[in-house]
Amino acid sequence: MPNSPRRHFLTWDRPLLPQAVAFLAGDWTGGSPLDLSRLLVVVPTRQSGRRLREGLAEHAARLGSAVFPPRVVTPEALVMPDPDSGAASRLQMLLAWMEVFRELDLTEFQEVFPHEPSARSFEWAMRLAEQFERLQRSLGENRLRLADVPARVGSDFPELDRWLQLAELERRYDERLRAAGLRDPRGAIGRMRGEGAAGTHESMRGGGTAPTGETGVWQGIGRVVVLATVDPLPASIAMLQDLPETVPVDVVVFAPESEAGHIDDWGRPNSETWAQRVLALPEFEQRVHLCSDPADQAVRVAELARRYRDARDGATDGALAVGVADPEVLTLVAGEGARRGVPVFDPEGESHRDGALYHLLAALADCTRRPTMEAVETLARCPDFLAYLTERGGPAFSEARFLAELDKLRQRHLPSDLAAARKHARNDVATGLLVMEEVRAELAQSDFPRPLARVLAAIFGARRVDPARESDAQLQDAAGTWTGIVRECAAAARQFPAVAAGEWWDIALRLFGATRYSPDKTADALELQGWLELLFEDAPHLVVAGLNDGLVPDAVVGDAFLPETLRARLGLKTNAARFARDAYLLSALSACRSEGGRIDVLFGKTSASGDPLRPSRLLLRCPDAELAQRVAFLFRTPEPPGSHLPWMRAWRVQPRVLPVPREVAVTSLRRWLACPFRFYLRSVLRMEAIDATKAEMDAFDFGTLCHAALEAMGRDAAMRDCTDPAVLREFLLAELAREARRRYGAELSLPLVIQLESARQRLGKFAELQARERAAGWVIQDVERAFAVPVGGLVVNGKIDRIDRNATTGAVRVLDYKTSDTAVTPAAAHVRTARAGEPARAWMQVPGDGRARVWTDLQLPLYRHALAAEFGGAITCGYVNLPKAVGETALAVWDDYTPELHAAAMQCAEGVCAAIRGGEYWPPNEDLRAEADDFAALFHHGVAESVAWEGAAG
Repeated sequence: MPNSPRRHFLTWDRPLLPQAVAFLAGDWTGGSPLDLSRLLVVVPTRQSGRRLREGLAEHAARLGSAVFPPRVVTPEALVMPDPDSGAASRLQMLLAWMEVFRELDLTEFQEVFPHEPSARSFEWAMRLAEQFERLQRSLGENRLRLADVPARVGSDFPELDRWLQLAELERRYDERLRAAGLRDPRGAIGRMRGEGAAGTHESMRGGGTAPTGETGVWQGIGRVVVLATVDPLPASIAMLQDLPETVPVDVVVFAPESEAGHIDDWGRPNSETWAQRVLALPEFEQRVHLCSDPADQAVRVAELARRYRDARDGATDGALAVGVADPEVLTLVAGEGARRGVPVFDPEGESHRDGALYHLLAALADCTRRPTMEAVETLARCPDFLAYLTERGGPAFSEARFLAELDKLRQRHLPSDLAAARKHARNDVATGLLVMEEVRAELAQSDFPRPLARVLAAIFGARRVDPARESDAQLQDAAGTWTGIVRECAAAARQFPAVAAGEWWDIALRLFGATRYSPDKTADALELQGWLELLFEDAPHLVVAGLNDGLVPDAVVGDAFLPETLRARLGLKTNAARFARDAYLLSALSACRSEGGRIDVLFGKTSASGDPLRPSRLLLRCPDAELAQRVAFLFRTPEPPGSHLPWMRAWRVQPRVLPVPREVAVTSLRRWLACPFRFYLRSVLRMEAIDATKAEMDAFDFGTLCHAALEAMGRDAAMRDCTDPAVLREFLLAELAREARRRYGAELSLPLVIQLESARQRLGKFAELQARERAAGWVIQDVERAFAVPVGGLVVNGKIDRIDRNATTGAVRVLDYKTSDTAVTPAAAHVRTARAGEPARAWMQVPGDGRARVWTDLQLPLYRHALAAEFGGAITCGYVNLPKAVGETALAVWDDYTPELHAAAMQCAEGVCAAIRGGEYWPPNEDLRAEADDFAALFHHGVAESVAWEGAAG
């Protein structure tokens, strides 16, 4: 007969943990140690087990003694096979599935694979293997395998044929495992009950102890306590039912005995009754808080923790506990806590996927497989690899110079891969890329993991590791974990030789990224616990963040193999059972703090990416008469957060103060007119934005490329006098191709090919314009004429694209090439209407027709000023527009440029230069459009809020 458990009820008038400790200790009063070593306690999570062991130790210490603790396990541990029993590891299961899928004739399994995949690659096989391993794990909740499903569902099941094919796939998977000397662990568990299990527990009969066979957790156990475990696996319950009656099983329920009719024999809330239950949350509108997003929730949690610490001299002293159901909130609370001096601790640890070693290994793998420029730059920016480059480069090598030159190489030459980059590399970049190529050649050898071991030994050979430093402790842990995984892969390679050498790296990285590092908890750190762990939390004030639908209660939606109806039919966990569990948990957490405690619930309006979220359905379990008011309260617009993570700064930017420049470029004056402070950053500090993902020419690159061909035409005597559009076009396109090859090499990416075609079209159309202008008497006098003129106490310098003289009239004109996508007139580029309330200085204003206008650029007026001594004042000026729409290619001459306008322009130039000479870089322009601002990323709350500028007060 199945073992029948005995239920025990603990009241809700105080927290669970002290009551659970008292229950386990029984009538023990001290004197001798509390011996619980023959007791097996089942708890919901590992964190719950840690809290229970701490509670027992504290209880024994209060009585001046010690405790021999019980064996504390989760339900999952009850059904885990003995690792020495020949059961396959997760890696071996995945490899077996991969072999099945790679050899499969998909036409035989069209119920499972109705469509042929685009490519039967390693990634495809691994993705399927992971999906089928998850399916097996889900069925294992009730000790089922794929082959068990057809018999369970019956012949009338509409997807019976599909499950018969799935069973055949599992049979082939089992064959792969047997060929490797392994067996599926869920198959091992399944034999412990029912068919073929008659002798499994023979060693227990009459002995009074739990089994010693399949699972080591039973060794020497004489009693089992299922402690407040409201969501055990069906398989673990079946295993407990298999225990002999001489091993009593006690189920401890955290609920008053009045709830006995709503809790089953194994401590699980009844789905039907809890689905209709009204959940009592006292002072609902004062305890439930709508937040805008995860960042807002993190701010509120961290700020509350800070107030507790301030009130209690730097510690919360167990008065506050925090539970976090939303992973997005969890990742943000640590940062917010650090801002406020509140250390936090996540018991689940930190993923090795976020660590330095994983990023280094992933970068090495990417660069070895396909050394794109993105992969090269990622590897170059790994701190440990950069340190290795410094060691290899010798004393003359500079990390900063290497990275700066690498950025410039990327921006200027747009290389597609490592080989293309090396053709343009010089100095430190050449050294670094050579080392990178040597490392790549070493790793490209086929005998993984030996080449990687040699490379890692070289990279970390000179590294001094100090375990007392957190980053080094994490690296040490990660290295040990990685070494273990590599050894496991090496062993598996002998069992599954069909896996290619290059694929083992991907497999090892997948396994490594799924592991976690658990740092030591500092004494005063605030623990961030998961939703299922909060029942064992005894702090009087509990804050639960992330109470959104889909998280609490969580739900399985859209499962390709196990929809909700089938899960219920197979006895697996259902969404209805999860709802009942979470409804019970919220009731219990609230009820045990109804006297002398408090619970606060936070939920978000949107996710971090801005997707709308719903409040937990549990918050809508109220009397019908209150539902409308409850809905209005929960779905209202949240108040603006007092602080928002992406817009907060730990400090304000403090730019260096440099001496006033003696020279300025003519093109930089428009920067000062747009914003004096941004002029300082760009033209004095020489700051510039770097596009790390740049894969095509930007507007400056495109213009420079076209200018090179136009300059070559202007310097060639024959071309200056040519009036044949076809000849001019051939010359220009040849020069364009020559310059493109010099800058970007022979192998061009698709974006570059498209952009070069655009340049060809524009220059081809310009050839027609140039032929007409030469026929009209205009001769190119000079190109790229350098000049330097004194203005306002500074020297303004620059280069003039083109100077023309008319052979008939002797008129002179100065022209500037414009390759922007749309054509622009000189007047529109140099003058704009003043904005209402704009603080424009008198010398910035443009005289004219009574409209308030200001200067935005002074380029063409200064070109005229620089040439006045040579050609006099009668110089016309304009643009040669080469826009994307080549039909609009034309000259745009500034016809209404008058002497009065020129005098006003020079007055403005004098004023700008005098201001620069006087160090006037403040106040900034707060209205600059983000798309026109290279420094927008620095000024999240405006320039004045983001910058500490010494001249701001004045």
